[in-house]
Amino acid sequence: MQEWSLNADLEVLAEAIREARAEWWAAQRFFAEVTESDLVDQAIYRLEAAERKYMYLWKLARNWQQKDGLQPQACGGESGLRSGTCGR
Repeated sequence: MQEWSLNADLEVLAEAIREARAEWWAAQRFFAEVTESDLVDQAIYRLEAAERKYMYLWKLARNWQQKDGLQPQACGGESGLRSGTCGR
């Protein structure tokens, strides 16, 4: 059985948030640039899915922080959850 340290778990979550944010930004760009009417529905679906994934992970991190009193600092190269800027 593999043991995970708290810092490793926080880093995994922070990386997932960074990746989800990048996916959301890519979906926003795709939606803004789509010109074919056949792709509009796909762009909307992709944008909504990416946004929901990002918001879910962000909520998970905030709940984890509040529950455990954690102060994770690694999130997208920003100051982290403590300052409330992770994901903004």
